[in-house]
Amino acid sequence: MSGPGIRRRGWSLVATTCAALCVGFAFRRVFGTGEVMLTAILSAIVPTLVVLACSGGPKRFVTDAEKARATRPLWPSLVLSALAWLLVVSASLFRDRAVGHVIPTPAGMRDIAAAVVDAPKSILTTVLPAPADGELLVLVSACVWVAALAGAELALRTATVSLPALPALLALIVPVILGVGGPGSNLPIVVAMIGAIGLLLLIRAPERLPALGTAVVGVPIVIALACVAALLGPDLPGTRTRRPPDLRDLVALPQPERLTGISPLDRISAWLMSPDQPMFSVAGPSAPDRYWRLTVLDRYDGSSWYPVRNLRATAGRVPESPDGRPPVLSTVVNTVTVRDLGDIWLPGTDRPTEVDAPGLRLRVDPGSGVIASGSGLRSGTRYRIDTRVPALDPDRLQFLPAAQDPANTALPESDAMGRPIPALESLRAKATVATSGSTFPYQQALRLAQWLRANHRYDISAVPGHSYRNLQFFLETTKEGTSEQFATAFAVMARTLNLPSRVVVGFSAGREGANGVREVRSGDIVAWPEVEFEGVGWVPFFPTPGQATDSGARKQAPEQKTPATSAPAKPVTRAEKDREIAGQARSGPAPDTASRTTAHGDGARWWLLVAAGAGAGVVGYPAAAAIGPVLARRRRRRGGPREQVIGAWRQINDDLVGAGMRTSGSLTVGEIADYGATRLPPEAGARLPELASLVNDIAYGDRRVEQADADAAWRDRAIVAGAVRRIDGRPRAHVRAYRRMRPRSVALVFRSPDKGRE
Repeated sequence: MSGPGIRRRGWSLVATTCAALCVGFAFRRVFGTGEVMLTAILSAIVPTLVVLACSGGPKRFVTDAEKARATRPLWPSLVLSALAWLLVVSASLFRDRAVGHVIPTPAGMRDIAAAVVDAPKSILTTVLPAPADGELLVLVSACVWVAALAGAELALRTATVSLPALPALLALIVPVILGVGGPGSNLPIVVAMIGAIGLLLLIRAPERLPALGTAVVGVPIVIALACVAALLGPDLPGTRTRRPPDLRDLVALPQPERLTGISPLDRISAWLMSPDQPMFSVAGPSAPDRYWRLTVLDRYDGSSWYPVRNLRATAGRVPESPDGRPPVLSTVVNTVTVRDLGDIWLPGTDRPTEVDAPGLRLRVDPGSGVIASGSGLRSGTRYRIDTRVPALDPDRLQFLPAAQDPANTALPESDAMGRPIPALESLRAKATVATSGSTFPYQQALRLAQWLRANHRYDISAVPGHSYRNLQFFLETTKEGTSEQFATAFAVMARTLNLPSRVVVGFSAGREGANGVREVRSGDIVAWPEVEFEGVGWVPFFPTPGQATDSGARKQAPEQKTPATSAPAKPVTRAEKDREIAGQARSGPAPDTASRTTAHGDGARWWLLVAAGAGAGVVGYPAAAAIGPVLARRRRRRGGPREQVIGAWRQINDDLVGAGMRTSGSLTVGEIADYGATRLPPEAGARLPELASLVNDIAYGDRRVEQADADAAWRDRAIVAGAVRRIDGRPRAHVRAYRRMRPRSVALVFRSPDKGRE
């Protein structure tokens, strides 16, 4: 049986162990590299040693796989490996539940089994990286252990070259699926796995191949494949623009913890009436025009807006928004100290990227980036929050379409009796009037905010509430309200225009103290709406009078007046640009749309050209090599008698090359005829000297050639071709195919006019 011998099977365990290690380190996106290192190493090496011990060592290996199965039963290895796994897991991950921190108790074994079953769902309902708890890391140990055990057994029991790599490849699916959306990339793991499999194939190559020769040729190939995967993997079509499927979108979240207390939106009026209550303080860079977001309310039932509820456990990381992200202006780090906020929501500016809050059980809504704690915040609670500050450019926003987000455009259309709600129709009509003349979504939102500011007043003593009836009363009767009414009216009216919208409650920047720490008080409470645009995500607007300038950007510091003699300055700030956009109509396609298409399409276009070229080469070159001789023969039969005789000689030349004649262009006509006379049977070879003499007379003399001469030359060629096919010692088919596939051969048969090779 050809296959790996005794020593090669033993060395195969090195490759299977490396492949199992790749499975373990693939969990780095789930937990972090340092967190999985010890578990991965133990779970890859220990089962390999158990299998090696149960086999009696390399000296007891036999080449015949059937004899190996007969002399060594499988069950001792499985039993000992299971016991070893329980000891390793108990000693490393469940120490507090083990006797002597090593031996598992019956209750501990039940906990381990339950943890293995529950770990995948727990990971899928947690924002990565997940906490490196024993109940979750046990899944890493189980996957790596099974991959190492199965790979080692297959390496020692079978003679197949590649089968021992299968367990690790199957086990790799688990961390790849669970790690979607986690920090980092799977590319290094894929490259390492390719290297491990390549090493396995080299080690288990058939014994008829010399070991040294296999290594000399194979190792560079494995390294080259790994380098190709590392260089080209990130640029494969769709890897940058396509979001990979995520099982988190399909897994039902556990029952959310009940959010106790009053909605921050309902507390606005009360906080405004007691404006000096300290809420929290902020240390670190905090621009005076930045808002602190407390929570997002995205569901409306006609009576109330409700906070987000898709809260997932997190160790502090906030995933990127799935709705798109504008360019980042800067990244800031702040330290927040809670005072009398007394809520579960953690204040943060814009969209945080990470929160470090020791002692708090954090939850995050991936869609909005809102962060909550498992219980109410206590006075004195301190945490660090990292935030990316977006750069919202109206020139880019101006022509963007609104996002297709039915959940954030939904409104209750009828009451409990199934009758249409008159207040909703009134709000829809007012929204239509407010945005009349608008030709694109961003302009609609700007004009809606402008209309609310121009026709309504801000009053902290206004009647609270944001039901349909409250909003109708606010818009038609009192025309006075707090930011609660302005923000909720904007959001509802925007939804009637099919603009995805939601309400945000937060605080303005507060006052800066002598030590640079900003103090945020209850009087700084504010609400504002956001609208979702394709490719950018959620963009804030500020319809409350005095809260912002005309468009929705925060108020800017007074600017130096331009002398009357100077030309009007071009819009610079978002407020200035938005004022200009609000008053204009669309004049043409947005420049940014084309640039975005180009940006997303460059990679695909480049790969399309490469794929097309490669496909043309793979298919076209062999086709050219196959069809070339046929075309050349037809071309040589055309022309006058002189050209046909020369063509017949060219064809005989090609036939003799197929019989083994060298293809050097230095051969004369006489030498070619001598080779044919010697190599071919007499009935064919004897015809060549006379034809060679005719060719020389045509080429160097002034001999007249008749059509009968041309016909006779081609009859001689047919006899020679038949003889070549029947002779002994003719080069094998693969040699003839190789010669035909050579670029020089392909080029020669396509040359016109036909030259040389006499």
